[in-house]
Amino acid sequence: MNDDEDDNDSVRQIKNQFPSAPALIQLEELTKKLPGPERTATAWRIVMNVANNPDSHAVLDFARENDFALPCEQTDCTAANLSWLNPLDGSMMIWIPGGKFIYGTKKQTAEVAGFSLGRFPVTNEQFAKFLSETNYAPPDNHPDNDLFLGHWNKGKPTRGYERHPVTWVSCFDALAYAKWAGGTLPTEWLWEKAARGTDGRVYPWGNYPTRTHQAGANTREVGKFSQVRSAYGCEELSGNVSEWCLPTEEGAAVGTFPHPYPTMPMPTDITPVRTTVRGACFLRTSNAAAKCSHRRQLSVARRNRWTGFRLAVLLPIRPVI
Repeated sequence: MNDDEDDNDSVRQIKNQFPSAPALIQLEELTKKLPGPERTATAWRIVMNVANNPDSHAVLDFARENDFALPCEQTDCTAANLSWLNPLDGSMMIWIPGGKFIYGTKKQTAEVAGFSLGRFPVTNEQFAKFLSETNYAPPDNHPDNDLFLGHWNKGKPTRGYERHPVTWVSCFDALAYAKWAGGTLPTEWLWEKAARGTDGRVYPWGNYPTRTHQAGANTREVGKFSQVRSAYGCEELSGNVSEWCLPTEEGAAVGTFPHPYPTMPMPTDITPVRTTVRGACFLRTSNAAAKCSHRRQLSVARRNRWTGFRLAVLLPIRPVI
């Protein structure tokens, strides 16, 4: 082996050991620019792109020290629940503090670290921005690509439906959006923690049925049913659309954070691949469907008019706006 080969091996070893090093250089360059929306969005994307790297802590520390990011954890337990704006897709995010929570019909207990969840489902308007910036197209081997965004008109959200939750998207489509937006999807247990709060309530708003957007003919604009928000401040966890949840490995602990972008095989008639969707939609009329514990499984390639998704961020930080 010659000296050049030795040098190449050393470079590869350093890159493998410190994969986030380029991100640190990029953030260092950003410190020379004036604060503003563009710098905020760029910094947040850099931080989120390396969030799953083994050395990401170095990037997070640098981002905090240089006022690119702030912690979500609050020292005052009596303070109002923290919310923050995602600069990449405009989602209002709600911080869900870590701790124990009740889940399932048997009211079991688990514990999870803190995370942020979108206040509302992702809208047609937001998904249109994602398509404009990325030119995303579903994989060629994805079933039923003719149904992708089947409710849109000539590739654009139907007029008047811009602020409705996006539907006719599969779990693959939702994960592609989430990665662009610097987040992921919540696991079904994170979704349930956000819905049930610390008291294990039956419905996101409490222990008794009330009126949500169920038994309707179509989706509704987000933000019209604030009376059914959860204790943390997330809205429409029941009613409007059901929501895709992040696929998890069989036997994974309830409170764990899995890989944010799992490698999923494309389902076939012979080998189905499923994940959970949570929350009642506008087509479900029963009180049972509105409960926080209600769950059903769908093929990860399924697209329909009643399933959407909301963004999750699994890091305990938020951007400095």
